[in-house]
Amino acid sequence: MSLKTLSFMARAGGLTTVLAVLVASCDFDTLLEVTDPSRLLAEDVEIPSQVNALMAGLESDFVCGFGAHVLVSAAFSDEYEDTNSGGDNWSLDRRRPQSMDSWGDNDCTDNDLPSAYLPVSRARWVADNLVNLLGEWTDAEVPARQERLARAYLLSGFSLYALGADHCSAALDEGPELTTTQIFTEAESRFSEALSIAQSQGLTELANAALVGRARIRLFLGNTAGALADAQAVPAGFVMNIYPADTPNRLRNRIYNADHFTFVFGVPEWSRNLTTGGVPDPRTATFDTGEPNGGWAPTTVHAQTKYTAQSSPMPIARYEEAQLIIAEIEGGQTAVGIINALRAPHSLPAFASTNETEIQNEVILERQRELWFEGHRAYDIRRLNLPLIPAAGEPYQPGIKGGTYGDQTCIPLPIVELYNNATIREGN
Repeated sequence: MSLKTLSFMARAGGLTTVLAVLVASCDFDTLLEVTDPSRLLAEDVEIPSQVNALMAGLESDFVCGFGAHVLVSAAFSDEYEDTNSGGDNWSLDRRRPQSMDSWGDNDCTDNDLPSAYLPVSRARWVADNLVNLLGEWTDAEVPARQERLARAYLLSGFSLYALGADHCSAALDEGPELTTTQIFTEAESRFSEALSIAQSQGLTELANAALVGRARIRLFLGNTAGALADAQAVPAGFVMNIYPADTPNRLRNRIYNADHFTFVFGVPEWSRNLTTGGVPDPRTATFDTGEPNGGWAPTTVHAQTKYTAQSSPMPIARYEEAQLIIAEIEGGQTAVGIINALRAPHSLPAFASTNETEIQNEVILERQRELWFEGHRAYDIRRLNLPLIPAAGEPYQPGIKGGTYGDQTCIPLPIVELYNNATIREGN
């Protein structure tokens, strides 16, 4: 997505300069005197006195973008299956996404399938733009400027994580095509900035969220020592949520919206009511909605029970993930203890093993259950080279749909980026 396109989309609805001109005559002396009172100029909005509105806009864009990421991650992994008879979503669900796919430039408000690329890129741009603005202003001009700055860095970091986790490559601000590793490196820098500010200001919640985000990214980048140090610093019980809302559509909980409201996605048989230690795991409980499944008729749509309303909070960083990062890095009895500590509140059987391969496999299973529908599963499959379910080559929902499952584990750069990004377009 180009800076120009994202600038427009990020600021639309009152945050960009939109000059509407009515030409009533050929009198060019009066032409420039015509104004549209329904529009706001950027210089009237991007000022210290409007910081509350700018921050609210960022929060809204992030809820929109991160929710789209969680849905796209679920649909691309084994957490969801397409239950819509229409064909727009099939390429993602059967793991054959293409740059030209029609859903690639959808916004988060698309009730069939949003793009993650567009709304996540917008949230990232808005966050970085606010960082720049706050950097130009003073503490005297903006109350709680340092706290706002830390939060803007933090939301930029989580946006970059989502962008890199979902896509094979991406671009920032009309720049060159970046690999996942390069995107994650950008994310790490944002989390480090957020952490530095938060710690210096005693902003405990923001500091803990930055630690979780940076530990996640450092694990992905292979910096296990750094990831371990960050994860170990996260206190028990910590969680940071985003807060969707019933209205407007762009702020809805995208998972609840998909399997309780529109019924265009459902939990497939292979991910329903997963067992742990041989018993049903309540963290992955589902129920039969009774709604017809348009893809696998005459079956019905099964919905998750983690999110029970359009306004259900969605975690973006929490202690349990930090513990699983420690378990993955340290292995051994440390990992066994962490697994059992996470299972105990759910009255699940304890795990015991001294075999490192068995322990690491159990850590992976625990991540699948503990972090169910939180936007992690698709990238775990990619980075850990996990088995694809259903396997590549198996028939894709035969009867109504057709074709076979593919083996792609990341989404190609959407064509909308190629259209708008001269750096990439002219480089090809």
